[in-house]
Amino acid sequence: MIDLSEYRGIFLEELEDQLQLIEDEVLRLEQAGETEAGIQQIFRAAHTLKGSSASMGYDRLKEVTHHLEHLLHQMRSGERSVSGTLIRLFFQALDGMRALQREIAAEDRETTDVSGLVQRLSAFAAEELLEQTPPADAQTRPSLTLQFLRLHIWLSPDCEMKLPRLHLIDAKLRTLAAVLKMTPELDGIEAHDSGIDEASWTLTPRVPLQQLKDEISSIMDVERIYIEELPDPAGESGDSVKPPPPGQAEQADRNIQEAPETGSSAADRTKPQTIRVQVDRLEKLMNLAGELVIDQTRFHLLNRRFHQQYGTGELTDELGQLADHLAMITGELQESMIKVRMLPIEQLFSRLPRMVRDLSGSLDKQIELVLEGKETELDRTLIEELGDPLIHLLRNAADHGIEPPEVRLAAGKNAAGTIRVAAAHEDNQVILVIEDDGAGMDAEAITRSAVRKGMITAEEAGSMTEDEALRLIFRPGFSTASQISDISGRGVGMDIVRNDIERLNGMIDIETTKGEGTRFRVRLPLTLAIIRGLLVNAGTATFVIPMSSVAEIIRASRSELHSVRGRPVITARGRIIPVVWLQDILGLPAGAGKQAASLPLIILGRGDKRLALAVDTLVGNQDIVIKSLGAYMGQTGSISGATILGNGTIALIIDTASLFSTTGVFA
Repeated sequence: MIDLSEYRGIFLEELEDQLQLIEDEVLRLEQAGETEAGIQQIFRAAHTLKGSSASMGYDRLKEVTHHLEHLLHQMRSGERSVSGTLIRLFFQALDGMRALQREIAAEDRETTDVSGLVQRLSAFAAEELLEQTPPADAQTRPSLTLQFLRLHIWLSPDCEMKLPRLHLIDAKLRTLAAVLKMTPELDGIEAHDSGIDEASWTLTPRVPLQQLKDEISSIMDVERIYIEELPDPAGESGDSVKPPPPGQAEQADRNIQEAPETGSSAADRTKPQTIRVQVDRLEKLMNLAGELVIDQTRFHLLNRRFHQQYGTGELTDELGQLADHLAMITGELQESMIKVRMLPIEQLFSRLPRMVRDLSGSLDKQIELVLEGKETELDRTLIEELGDPLIHLLRNAADHGIEPPEVRLAAGKNAAGTIRVAAAHEDNQVILVIEDDGAGMDAEAITRSAVRKGMITAEEAGSMTEDEALRLIFRPGFSTASQISDISGRGVGMDIVRNDIERLNGMIDIETTKGEGTRFRVRLPLTLAIIRGLLVNAGTATFVIPMSSVAEIIRASRSELHSVRGRPVITARGRIIPVVWLQDILGLPAGAGKQAASLPLIILGRGDKRLALAVDTLVGNQDIVIKSLGAYMGQTGSISGATILGNGTIALIIDTASLFSTTGVFA
C-alpha cells in the first residue's frame, strides 16, 4: 500500500492552480463564447484533477471531475455547445470542488455531500445531444491497424510526486491502449523513492497515434516522450533497448508522427526555471538575512569607533574596506530575499472576476471588471492580508457605486457600469486603485446619516469639509444603506477596510465626483519584513518611526506653537496641525527637549489628516528589521514591534496609525 500523505501539500498546490485555471476559462467561455482552445484547457485541467485526486484517494473530488470531464468531452467532440445552463452547472461544480478543497486542506477528508451535484452533472450529460453532422474529416480519418509500440516517458526534474504521477500515467495509458508490459513495475516501489523519473510501456493503441501522444503529453510533469514502433512485442527492439539520446529520440518520434512537426522540438524547450519552496524555509532565510542586516549595522558602527580611536592605518583601512564590502553584500542579499518573497498581485486579482460575475447577478446590474497591473509584485504576506479589504471595496463599489441599468441609461451612461482595479509601483511602494463610474458619494447624505446615528453633532456636520465628511464612512457602524442585504448595509465593512490597511502600514484615500464615480487609493509598503525607519530619542529611550508615515520633518521654535481649545498646534503649509509629545503618549519622563527653545516635529500623515509628533532629538534613518513582540506582551498600545540597533540595544517601533486615535485630537 502506497502512503501518499507526504504528497498532500503538493497536491493542494496543484489543486488550487487547476481550479483557478478552470474558473478563468469558464468565465472566458461565458463572456467570449466557445473556443476550441478554451474547452481543451478546461478538459485538461479536469482530467489532471481527476487523476491526481484518484491517486490521492479523494473519491468525491474524483467523482465530480469525472462527470465534468464527460461534459467537456461532449463539447470537444461537437456534440454539445455552450449554454447558460451549462455555464451555471460548471460554476456549481467549481463551488463543490472548492468546498472539498477547503475540507482537504483543513482536515484531510471530504465531508461535503456532492451526490446531488454529481446527479445534476450526470443527468445533464444524458440529455438529448445536439444533432451533429459527421465531422468533415470523418471520411479521411485513418482506420486503426494493429500496432506494437514502445512508449518511453521522462518526467520533469522538478516533479515532486514522481511515483503518483507515473501511476496516473499508467492508469491513463490503460484507457487508451492494451498494455503488454511496463518497466519498471510500480507496485514494488516505495512511495518515498523519488529516484524513478522515467518509465517504458509496450502497448497496442486503441486510438489514433496522435491522440495517444496528445493525451499523454497533456498530463502535468511529463517533460518528453519517445515512441518506437516494434515488429512484435517480444522482438529485439523491445523494452530491453535503452531509448536513444534526446536528439535521436526526437527524430524517431517525428518519423512515427501522423503529421510532421515543425519548429523547435521538445528537447530544445527551455527547462523549467522555477522550483516550489516551503514558505517556512523562506521565512527562516528572511529572518537570517535580517539578523545579518543588524550585525552589519553593528559592524559599521564598530568600524567608525576604531577609526575614531586609532586613526588611519593599514589595519583600520582594511577593516573599513571589509565593512564597506559587507554592507554591499548584505544590501544585495537583503534585496534578493525581499524579491524572493514577492509574488505578482495576479494571485489576488484572479479571485475577483468570478466574484463580480456573481455580484452582477445578485444585484441585477451589468458590471464590467477591468484589471490592470497584474504583474505588479509585492510581499506574499501583504497579498494574503489584502484579500479581505479588497473584497470589501469591490462589493461596496458594486452595491453602492454602480447604478441599475435603467438609472444609468436615464443619466446618459452605458447600461453596464465599470469597476477598475489597478496596481502599480510608485516610490518603493505599491499603489492599489479601486474605482467605479457609478453615482459617486454624496457628502451631505453621509453627514446626515452620521448625525442621525449620533456619530457627530449637527454643529460638527456643518463645519466639516467635504473630505472630512467622506471619511465618516470609515467610522465603526456607519452605513447609508436603507435595507440590510447579504452584500452591504449591516453597518460593518469600511471601518474594517481602514483598520486592515493601516495595520499593514498603509493609507487609504477617497476621491469622488457626484454622478461620475468614486476612487479609493490604497498606498502600501512593498514588504513588512524590513522597513526604512526614522530613529528618534524621546525621554531616555530610542524609538523608530516608519518613514512611510512621515510626510515631512520641520524644526519649530516655542513661539510658533499656539493653543486651540487647550491643545498645542502649529501652522505648517497653511494648515493647523495638532502637536503631541511622544514621551507623553508613552508615559515616559520628560526629556531635555521638552524645555528646549526649539524642537524637531515629525509631521505624520494618515489620509488627509496630519499630526505633529514632538521628540527630543533626531538620530537618522536606516533599514529596520521588524521583530514581533509576541502575544505574551499583551496590549502594547502605540507600539507595533521592535528592532535591534547597531549598538545592540532594542528600539521600539511606533504604531503611527494608532497615534491618530489614542491622542484624542481627532475624536
